[in-house]
Amino acid sequence: MNLDHFVYFVELVQQNSFTKAAEKLFISQSTISKAIRTLEKEYDVELIDRTSVKFRLTSEGEIFYNSSLKIISSYKAETELLHSMLKSKRGILYLGIPPVTITAIYPILCQYRFLYPDITLRILEIGANRLYSLVKQGAIDMGVVIQPFMDMDFIQVPVMHSDAVLILPPDHKFVKHDTIRMSRLQHEKFLILANEYMIHDVIINSCKKAGFVPRIVGKSAQWDLLVEGVVNGQGVSILPRPIIEKFCSNRVKMVGLLGPEIPWIPTVIYHKNKFVISPMQLFLDMLQNK
Repeated sequence: MNLDHFVYFVELVQQNSFTKAAEKLFISQSTISKAIRTLEKEYDVELIDRTSVKFRLTSEGEIFYNSSLKIISSYKAETELLHSMLKSKRGILYLGIPPVTITAIYPILCQYRFLYPDITLRILEIGANRLYSLVKQGAIDMGVVIQPFMDMDFIQVPVMHSDAVLILPPDHKFVKHDTIRMSRLQHEKFLILANEYMIHDVIINSCKKAGFVPRIVGKSAQWDLLVEGVVNGQGVSILPRPIIEKFCSNRVKMVGLLGPEIPWIPTVIYHKNKFVISPMQLFLDMLQNK
């Protein structure tokens, strides 16, 4: 079924002339003739009385004309409805965020909910590695990961720019430092986030770049448990600066890292072949305009 053929037929009937219909539609008369022949063949019927001197429809053509008007009208109505739905500020956004990251970017999520109260924001709190898999499968619309993120099949939009810092107990020998080189931590005991978080591998690789393999004495999926471990002298940790500044800067000492630094850049990702629905576009626009 070719909708254009129905449009040509309706215009032909309304103009009562192949010449006038062609002029109105800005196409050739032969194009209209071929379309009518195609319709007649497809529906096994004659639409035009070719024995008549003047333009006239057959009885079947009259029925076909009335049905064609309904088909075209229905198509236009459904198209307008579809366009409205796609551009409306309604719908559902499925967003995956690691529990550590959501603590830092929660104000952004609140802003989105405030700006678009008719959009349901469904948040899935899982580790970044699992999150990446779900976005790739299309199970969720978008996810938030931590740089570096190297998959070129994904669009990336940074949410914020910060760094990860060394977390020390108040009585640690390094507390008077504002910054410290990573190589000086080779004899420290480390408490780090669990394997499912991207920053887990980033920390280990950063230590290796500094010339040592970290001595990991504890892992957790909860950043606050790591902080408790540090406060109680179980080891040192490396965590995102925004989280420590917001919740526990009075309990631990933050020290910047050098050689190498560890950037902490939460980044929204979605597959480049993903159709960007209205809730997604509004979220992306909000990030880029903040």
